[in-house]
Amino acid sequence: MTIQKLYPMRNLIISSALILVTGTTIAQQVPFSSQYYANPFVTNPAFTGNHENVNAFLTHRSQWTGMTGGPQTSYLTLDGPIEAKNIGLGLNVYSDVTDITSRVGAFVNYSYKLKIKDDHNLFFGVALGAINNKIDFSKAVVRDTEDPFLFNESQSKTAFSADFGLGYTWKKLEVGFCAPQIIGNTMKYKKTDNGSSYYTFARHYQGSVKYVFDVVKEKEMTAYPLIMVRYATGSVIQYDVNAVFDWKKYGWVGVTYHSNYAVAISGGVRYKNLAVGYAYDLGIGKVKKYTGSSSEFLLSYTFGGNKKAEEPVAALEDPKYAIIDETIAKLKAKSDTSEVEIQRLKDELAKLKSGETAVANKNDESLTESLMRTGSSSDFVDDIGMGMSSGFYVVIGSFNSKDNASKFKDANIIKGYTNTQIVQNYKTKVYYVFVNKLYKQADVEAELLKYKTEYPDIWVQKLE
Repeated sequence: MTIQKLYPMRNLIISSALILVTGTTIAQQVPFSSQYYANPFVTNPAFTGNHENVNAFLTHRSQWTGMTGGPQTSYLTLDGPIEAKNIGLGLNVYSDVTDITSRVGAFVNYSYKLKIKDDHNLFFGVALGAINNKIDFSKAVVRDTEDPFLFNESQSKTAFSADFGLGYTWKKLEVGFCAPQIIGNTMKYKKTDNGSSYYTFARHYQGSVKYVFDVVKEKEMTAYPLIMVRYATGSVIQYDVNAVFDWKKYGWVGVTYHSNYAVAISGGVRYKNLAVGYAYDLGIGKVKKYTGSSSEFLLSYTFGGNKKAEEPVAALEDPKYAIIDETIAKLKAKSDTSEVEIQRLKDELAKLKSGETAVANKNDESLTESLMRTGSSSDFVDDIGMGMSSGFYVVIGSFNSKDNASKFKDANIIKGYTNTQIVQNYKTKVYYVFVNKLYKQADVEAELLKYKTEYPDIWVQKLE
């Protein structure tokens, strides 16, 4: 939100002229939103692709509804991860129009995820692009048409711009920092007296803190507070306080307090890969009689994110399965094994029954070697998309579904196998639940024997 947008309409022209004459912006220039919590990519490039799938968002905000010249902001974004390389890529195009001024921006985003240690991750992001800024005084209603501060005609200028962002996550905690328009480029405009006026992209600073609470874990119902603070040189500090309840399968509801401006009520529904959201802002405080209300619409689509539709509903929602029912977990580990993994097991069994078994026996093949598969560490990622290191991973279950793999992992942790984690072969899209990681082959056989009775299908994934 810009400070300029808090002024009554009769001051918009004066404010625009002052910005040009003084050569610096005294207002926040970054477009405003009430549903950025649903698409954090728009507020911080560090969170580009910070999810499993490719997401597309279309957002339109109509501010000061019913008032001529009120701000109109539209976004189109697309972002997704390249899991094997811990990279996120995205595209952000937006239009922001307020009375006689308009801005169109297009940015390409890049992020990199660095795993510091277990559950601690650092994210770096940058957005590079251009902004076209247009001022059209032909639309202005003024008494003195000869005022030298006015232009004879509309003028449009384009300049390079960049945003920089950082992010940090630890379990359910997420902290972000972003500096939009970090370069601070300046545009030059001509005045009617042959002089020049300048419009500067003011450097902004934004910080956010979010913590997610599990309401009903097995149903993927969560709630989280999110605080966002903004500052630009010459403007007052602005902040938002958000409270959001999210049911991953069905939708979300939220309440947002925008400091000294408005309270927003928002909500959305999900159906398969599609989501629709709406936010309504009601002005508060001294600006209420000028701003009135605002509306914001959101439409999103997730590409390739509907894998749950292929899974039995009972397996996903049965609380016993979700918590600790060991029998169900073991059966699910076998039944949910991918066709690729089943075929591999069949091939290995065929080899054992064939003449190759005799050759192996002659070479005194150990239990470790007979149950080991070798792969490249560059083909595997952990459950948040981070790269894997070399070693011997003792696998106790294989899954097509990440949710089922996570539930199986949680059940084993509750049982006391606290080292249980998930690794994914991003080429086959199969998730492996491994109970331990070892660095020496000599130690693997004892580990296999330790779990062999409980998990007869146990095997070892060696990553090089």
